[in-house]
Amino acid sequence: MSASELLSQALPLPCGAVLQNRIAKAAMSEHLANRRQSPTPGLIELYRTWSHGGAGLLITGNVMVEPTHLESLRNVAVSPSLDLDALRRWARAGTEAGNHLWMQLNHPGRQTPASVHPEPLAPSATEAVDLFKRLGAFATPRAMSSEEIIAVIDAFAQAARLAKEAGFTGVQVHGAHGYLVNQFLTPLVNERTDEWGGASIEERARFLRAVIRAIRQSVGPEFPIGLKLNSTDFKDGGFDEQESMRVLEMMQEDGVDLVEISGGSYEARVMFDGADEPRSNEVFFLDYAEKARARVDMPLMVTGGFRTRAIMEESLGSGWLDVVGMARPFTQNPRVAADLISGVLDKAADPPPVFGLSRLKGAGAAGMSVVQMALISRGEDPIGRFAGIRALTAVLRHELASLKRAKKPPARTG
Repeated sequence: MSASELLSQALPLPCGAVLQNRIAKAAMSEHLANRRQSPTPGLIELYRTWSHGGAGLLITGNVMVEPTHLESLRNVAVSPSLDLDALRRWARAGTEAGNHLWMQLNHPGRQTPASVHPEPLAPSATEAVDLFKRLGAFATPRAMSSEEIIAVIDAFAQAARLAKEAGFTGVQVHGAHGYLVNQFLTPLVNERTDEWGGASIEERARFLRAVIRAIRQSVGPEFPIGLKLNSTDFKDGGFDEQESMRVLEMMQEDGVDLVEISGGSYEARVMFDGADEPRSNEVFFLDYAEKARARVDMPLMVTGGFRTRAIMEESLGSGWLDVVGMARPFTQNPRVAADLISGVLDKAADPPPVFGLSRLKGAGAAGMSVVQMALISRGEDPIGRFAGIRALTAVLRHELASLKRAKKPPARTG
């Protein structure tokens, strides 16, 4: 099979749905919701543009299943104030070209910023997130009650049903990067001794499995359910590779249609800066994918570092993964998938570096991606290769506009 055929090959999923090719836009937090935590016209336009960009699958930035616990004040969230008509317009725009559009569902747990909620929830009452501690960015979490756990499981199911009714073609549960599902999986945060915790990964995975089963019951057997899963937390004593492999086996048993492999958290930011792997100096998590393929035959997606067409083709040809995930390149060139598949491009480009923020590495590039998404959402071209001061100015202008438009949701003590 030729290189172009590998990228353009359709992928049938276990539920019966079919992805039209092997390139996916992975989730990025767009920061484009309004004060009602609803999609803005800009967010809708962004996904209309991406729909015509050639990817077989678009995964939205994290939509929060609980409105008072957010990753950002500009998140879309399932709440009584959610604009359902705007949600339907988002789904229609994001599927105009016949691609799949999956809503990523998330709850941040202890990674809820203190500016959003002064008492974040977590499996156990552990320490606050170790990031910007001097600034008090994150508060000490409170252990969830059994009733709250059941309520959050139901919130995931309700959000999935809403996504299906609005016209999204699938959902992805965010189980990576230190958010709530990942918190239940790691012994560093889940110290519970009841039915939602324990020494074994089988015990700590009960919350995730309950979420997946509740969603499946809510959306039916033919609607795709994906999962974003850490290969490891990259923290001593945390969720490790062997536990992750065991979770993969459980997800195959539970009928998950596609697992996206990632890694890290706010405290170990591998998803931004990369993981050291001997096989490739471009792609993260390939060694994990090879080992995972020996354990499961379910569709796997790897995101992190893919840039050259040759490495994408080589990785797909190995059989270790089924979908190539990219994120930031879609903010630099919304048609990057089509250009790679057709052979117009041999290598995808990242957004330009932000002047003065080079020490932030991948996190700085992620911030620049937010600016690029804002530009695309307004019908403007992304900032070009040599940005310099203009890039820094754009970042500051966007953040100031976000602060003016965002409205802090009411804190809930229960």
